[in-house]
Order: sequence, then structure tokens, then C-alpha cells
Amino acid sequence: MRLTPILGFAFASLLPADSAPEFVRHVTLRGTTLHVDLATQVGRPYDTAAVSADVHRLWNTGRFADIRVDKTEEAEGVGLTFQVVESQIRPLHKILIEPSTFGLQVNLPEGTPLDRPRAREIASQARQELRARGFQDPAVDYQLVPYIGKQVDLRLHVDQGGRVRAKTVDFVGDLAIDPKELHGALQALRVRRILPGLPGIWSGWRLYPAYTREAVQSDMARLRSLYITKGYMDAAVRWDNVDLHDHQAGLTVRIQAGPRYRIRSAAIGDDSVQVETPGDLCSGLLARRRAAERQGILDFRARLDTRLVADDDVRPIAHLATAIERGRPYRIGRIEFSGHRHFSESLLRHNLLLDEGQLLDERLLRKSMARLNQSMLFEPIAEPDVHIRTAQDTGIADVTIQLRERKSGAWNFSGPVGPASFAGPLEASLRSRLPSWGSGLFELSTYTAAISMYAFAPPLVPALSIVDQHPLLPVLALQRPFIPGEGWKAGFYVAPQLGWKALALGYSVTQSQQRLLPRLAGDRALTPDLPVTVETPRGEATMFCDPPQPRLMPLRTGVSWALRFLGAFTGL
Repeated sequence: MRLTPILGFAFASLLPADSAPEFVRHVTLRGTTLHVDLATQVGRPYDTAAVSADVHRLWNTGRFADIRVDKTEEAEGVGLTFQVVESQIRPLHKILIEPSTFGLQVNLPEGTPLDRPRAREIASQARQELRARGFQDPAVDYQLVPYIGKQVDLRLHVDQGGRVRAKTVDFVGDLAIDPKELHGALQALRVRRILPGLPGIWSGWRLYPAYTREAVQSDMARLRSLYITKGYMDAAVRWDNVDLHDHQAGLTVRIQAGPRYRIRSAAIGDDSVQVETPGDLCSGLLARRRAAERQGILDFRARLDTRLVADDDVRPIAHLATAIERGRPYRIGRIEFSGHRHFSESLLRHNLLLDEGQLLDERLLRKSMARLNQSMLFEPIAEPDVHIRTAQDTGIADVTIQLRERKSGAWNFSGPVGPASFAGPLEASLRSRLPSWGSGLFELSTYTAAISMYAFAPPLVPALSIVDQHPLLPVLALQRPFIPGEGWKAGFYVAPQLGWKALALGYSVTQSQQRLLPRLAGDRALTPDLPVTVETPRGEATMFCDPPQPRLMPLRTGVSWALRFLGAFTGL
């Protein structure tokens, strides 16, 4: 039910016919036992604004599906009756998206309490996600469909509207920075090349990002940050023009870099540092934030003030002063999980690098989430799935991690990227997770039973093949994925048809990959950028300090690719 038509109907009858003052003689709230303090009180003058505020107060409780106000004329005044219908809270069975072709990720655990206000909120979140993907005017309607008993299905009907992709981003004006570097600073509007093109034959395969106003504003801030890091404190970056044609957008960004400042002196807090550009301050600021994280400090803010000390008509000279604000440290009170219906809590806790009573180190918390994601037992856990409730007076923080289990069954049809004799066989398989039972190594829900059919080609190097090469090979396997908290007790499969050599090699390759790949990638993906508020001559701006690339990155990348293809080269 929508609120606006109700209020319009109700208040039309509440307006007095003349200007004579009316007093409220009685106020009744029907349909609920919930106590709500209403602004409309007996004995006070009748006020439509107060009635409107009461309706909104009732609506904002989230407890009601319908609200109606009835007014009756009485001797020397009026009587008001607030008639409400409480929302029925039902356990969720599953969410159905129709049509299911837009990649919407709307996942709630089975059994989640659901009513109409919550369903309306979920539909609103789905609309926001579609807008973020470039759909200009999406519509998502919801319907609660009875299932079995008290359970309901939430059915979302999606009308995506028109979708616009950002095809090009051009830079005009006084750039002072190579356009390639400017394109590299884009995040939301960056065109990503998947496969290179062939000159005169094929332009290659590119992924074009969604065009949204939020994406434009975000990347304008990123470009402004790039200029600040290089010393262009007066740079002006603005969205100049957008050309929309056939669901494609061509954007023009106008830039006036201005003069490049020369830094005479700089300080981080009370410590003097030697820098050439403001961006050189980032390593020191990131190090100080990491030190604060180790102490359990969640609130870390940095502010950079630019003070002009001289101007030689060529390059202004400035002093940089960085102030840091730190919040209080927190220790972990309770760690709780939700949504793990088929997995034990001990399995989850084995993957955590933090425990109750320890200082709350956000880096270790992010690493713990990455370890849970590495197990592939749950849908990817992101920052919104981790809720931290802090108590300022006690310095205790409770952590709740919301999990969404992956489906218990799946099918797969896959093949190699390249010749099967070189890159591996074709595979068709059906998989199902075993029921909940046992603990530790024998926790059956961590195992998957699979029936697969492999189609082999003669190996390029027969001596490297350790599996008897049949054209078609049916395989019945029991697999336990690699779970970081379980270590050597996970990451294996049992399939007698493949022989012990193949099983031993598969176990060795899995252990090597899962243990080495995170180390080779480094912690950069686990370290968010640090926004620094910068006071420039043109006003406030934000400089984003990005974590540095790990050392020897080309070598790390090469080793990572070698590990990923190791299994394919053996002819398994």
C-alpha cells in the first residue's frame, strides 16, 4: 500500500469547513498493542500538521501495512481514530527474480523474517543496484507468495528500462598529464580490454562500464585526486559534456591543471618529512593507519592543509601540514555468525584470524573474510555483510558476519582455453553437497559428491600424462574444497577411476595454489584506499592514497599464472 493516496484521502476529510477552532475530544489507536507517543492529544486544538506527523511516526515504525485516520464530529470538538493493520511477519523461503537475466544479487538466508515494509526495502535496493549498472529508469515491483506453512517466496518483477554504457571518455583543456595516465585513474568509467584486437580485422573484446551520474561524480573525484597527488593544487576538473546515442554515452571532461606547486616543507603531525609532491605523503599516512589498526582503532582520519608561503610567478611554493585524528581503541566482545544453516560454527571460527577479547584489527578482519571466501562455501562476503557494533563507554565492539550459503547442487559444463591436448579435457558434471553431520574432518556438509564425464584428447606430451587416456571417462568423486582454517585436511578429492597418482598430484597442486596465490597477490586487495581531506586554495577536495603495489609484481604475476596452469599441463 502506498502512503500518499491514503493521506490525500484522509486529510481531505480532516480539513475544517470554517475557521472556528476545534478541540480534540478523544484519540484512539486501533489494530495494535504497540505503544506510540502521538503528537495529537486530547484537549489540544485540532492540527492537521500534528495528525500528519503522527501518521508518519506510525509508518516509520515499520510495523504496519496500512494506516488510516477517521475523524468524527462531536459536541464542542472532534474525535480521531488511527486505524492500523499490522504487517504479518513470515519466514522467507526464497527470492524469485523475474526475469532473471540482469545478474541481480539479492540474497537473503532462508528463514529471514519478512513483511511488506522489508519486501519494499529489498525491491528498492534492487532498483538501486540496477541504476548502478547503467539502467536509467528501472522499476522493481514485489509480491509475497505463500509457500508451505507460514513460509513465503518474495517475487521481484523487474522492468529494467533503458541501459546506457560509457563508450568513450575524452579529456580537453590544459591537461599537463598524459591522457593515458588520466584514463588509468578512472575506476567506474574505465573501459576494460579483455582480448586485444587484430589490426584491420578485429577491434578486440572490451567491457564498457555502466554510465550513471554516481559513476561520473566518483571518477571526477579520482581525477581531481590525481592532480593533487602530483602537486596541481589549483586543478579544476569538471564534467563538460555527454553525448547520448543508441544507449551509448561519450563523455568529455574539461581540465585546467593550473600551476604545479613546489613543496618547501611538509609535516605529518609533529614529524617533518621530505616530499616533492603531496602524493609522497601517502606512504607515511598508510603506515600510521596500519599502526592504528593494530591498536584496535577503527576511526582514523587525515587532513592536509596547504599554506602558500611564496609565489615566484612560475611555481607557487607551499608548506604542507597533515593532521591526524584517531578514535579510541576497541576490543572484540562477541563474534557471531548468521546464515550458516549447514555448517558448524567451529568450522567458521577456524578461518578467523581474530578472537574474542583481542584488539579489533580491521586488516585481520578483512583477511578473515578473504579466508572464508576462499573456501567457496558461501556467496562472496563483502563489507556490507560485516556489522560492527561499538560501545564508546566500554571500548567493546561486537562483530556479526552475515553469510549466504551457496546452493547445495550445481551442474557444470566446461572446456579448456586452447587445444584439449595441451590445456585439459572437456568436462560435464553434476554436484551436490552432502547433508549436515559430523564435525572436523568428518563434517559431511563440507564435502561434495560429483558425477562427471571427461572427454580427453591425446596429450601433447604423453610422458606428462598420469591418467590413462580414454576418449570418454566417467568419474564418481568425493571432493572437499580447500578451507584455509582446515589446512592439510582439505583441498582433496577421492576418485578411484583416476588412480592414486592423479589424486596425489591434484592434492599437491591444490595445496600449492591455495597457499601461494594469496601470498603472491599480497595484501593490496585487502587494504582500502585512504581518503585525505585536502584544503586547497580552491577549497576542499579529497586525495585518495592507494596502497602500493607489492614488490616484484611482474615476477609474482608470472608465478601465479604458472601455478594456475600447472594442473592443465599434466593432462588431468
